[in-house]
Amino acid sequence: MSSIFRIWPGRNHDRAVTLKRTSGCAWLLRRQGQHGTVFLRKAVILLILASSDSVCSATAQGQPSLQFQEGPVNGVLIEQDGHRLSVYGWEEDKIRNIDRVLLAHGRRDVLWKAKSPIAAGASVTAPKREQFGLESAEDFWTNFKTARFHDYAQQTTKVASESVDIDQWVNDGDVVNWGGLSFRVLETPGFTRGSVSYIARLDGKKTAFTGDLIYGDGQILDLYSFQDAIPEAKVRGYHGYGARLADLVQSLKKLAAEKPDLIVPARGPLIRNPSAAIDKLIGRVQALYRNYLSTNALHWYFKEDRMRACGERILGAGADIQLMPYSHHEETPPWVFESSTSRLLISDTGRGFLLDCGYQRVIDSVNDLISQGVISGVDGIFVTHYHDDHTDMAQAAAETLKCPVYATVEYADFLKNPEAYHLPAMTSNAIRNVTVLPNGHHMKWHEFNLTFHFFPGQTWYHGAVFVRKVKDRPIFFIGDAFAPSGMDDYCVLNRNLLHDDSGYLLCLQKLRDIKEPFWLVNEHVPFVFSFSGDELDYLETRYRERISILKELFPWDDPNYGVDEQWAVMYPHGTTVASGTSVKLQLRLVNHSPTDRVYKVRFNPPEGMSLSNTIGEVSIAARQTGTVEVLAKAPDVAGHFVITADVVTEGMEFREWSEAVVTVN
Repeated sequence: MSSIFRIWPGRNHDRAVTLKRTSGCAWLLRRQGQHGTVFLRKAVILLILASSDSVCSATAQGQPSLQFQEGPVNGVLIEQDGHRLSVYGWEEDKIRNIDRVLLAHGRRDVLWKAKSPIAAGASVTAPKREQFGLESAEDFWTNFKTARFHDYAQQTTKVASESVDIDQWVNDGDVVNWGGLSFRVLETPGFTRGSVSYIARLDGKKTAFTGDLIYGDGQILDLYSFQDAIPEAKVRGYHGYGARLADLVQSLKKLAAEKPDLIVPARGPLIRNPSAAIDKLIGRVQALYRNYLSTNALHWYFKEDRMRACGERILGAGADIQLMPYSHHEETPPWVFESSTSRLLISDTGRGFLLDCGYQRVIDSVNDLISQGVISGVDGIFVTHYHDDHTDMAQAAAETLKCPVYATVEYADFLKNPEAYHLPAMTSNAIRNVTVLPNGHHMKWHEFNLTFHFFPGQTWYHGAVFVRKVKDRPIFFIGDAFAPSGMDDYCVLNRNLLHDDSGYLLCLQKLRDIKEPFWLVNEHVPFVFSFSGDELDYLETRYRERISILKELFPWDDPNYGVDEQWAVMYPHGTTVASGTSVKLQLRLVNHSPTDRVYKVRFNPPEGMSLSNTIGEVSIAARQTGTVEVLAKAPDVAGHFVITADVVTEGMEFREWSEAVVTVN
């Protein structure tokens, strides 16, 4: 039987906040207003971990109480004999006297919850494997100035802007004793490399505080946080799609073996049926990875044994692993010269047109052709995408060969201003003059017809060129988007979007729209290749199946939020200014949702930096983009200064989510 108690008035006198007893001592806080019942995004719920007939508004003498503060990051407060311990942190106007805070990991977007108790004097316990990000934050941001380029490790930048003093580092099996209670430490990596969970028995009930290991009924917050290296398969972080999903599965099994009665996560609702939620998450993760393997380009590059090694980490030894057979491929026609990750089109007139330039040896090869009289010069360079192995020497090539550089509008700014972005495998070498081409632009070049495309495959910042030569089978030069075994989507942080009109579904449609036989060229593949109609059907069917899996895996109203870390990103991400000068910053937002959204933004400046405004708001139509701008005045001292932004929209709230780094000289 339910009962409702009025406990305090809301902000408006026509509303009230009520506490509903649903069963035993589980309470649901809600607000009754003129528009009906609205569940509060932040609530404090008192859970007496005792029998269902306990008095829920008071703590039985000598028994611990657990208070749960629901919010963008949950807070837990355990009171025992007048002492207080918090898990994750606590947020209210007047911080209570908290003795200790337990951290499950060190990411900035969760760590903020603990800042107030720490500032009020609470001691801090944290996982030893998260030590660098917590204890050496300033070193991270100092190194980031250069480390952000040529980055193939693919680890989060959601690192605190200032170091945190930690009183106790813990490892697997350690026990934190407090107030007569024991919190046993389980290392549960997955969401981060060093995450832990804390297991405590409170009034006979085994409770697990799991950080971001699991969300709700078998979900995770995102996929990009799980990108990592797979040393046993000789796969580096850049190619390690969902690599730490293997750690996640093992951590979930380890947690399940504890048979907890309740899971209290850092984000999301309390999990009252841990066994069922864990089983669902393991099943979804394995279904996702099995699907990924079935269409991935790494089968071509790394071959079956290495792909099997990757798959068995998540799916189990001897698992059924499906890999797409190689599509038809042949030797490259003689009018296409291959050099590293570049291609040179050679006209019958003796002129050349270069596609990408990542290495000095490409320039040397072209100069050799000129000296041998094979070509007399180069008329242009088209850059297919921003990755350093395709761009590092593009500016040098343009200067040496005395020719223009072309790119489509979607990524031209990236090439001209790489410091303003942070994505995998970037070059620091800007291309100073880029001739910007719209999608579908046609160019007549000697006996060739060139059509330039926005082609967001391997990365959203990607183009391609369809080349038609008289009396020859046309070739679609697609950068790194496809290989004979499937799609080059092995790095989630490249931004492989899932909408029909952006990402691989758009690329597949562009291939289907070509109504004649043609070849494909990926500059890492020393052949031309093609997909049959059946192979295109296979790729699209499997990819749409993956989207369905991702919809179940994430708690958001569109799965793109779970694969696109940069749905909210600061621009410029990095910039260098003189002391005391001002710089305009934007928070760029993508509304991936199928409905319009209002986004509220708060900018968090570092000490010494002043802002024209700290709060902004923008309404963005479904599947559109918008910005919130701020003018930041640099401090008078030199250094690297991190400004972060909170983002709030219905059903989603992230604190200190996006960052920009202002380097002051």
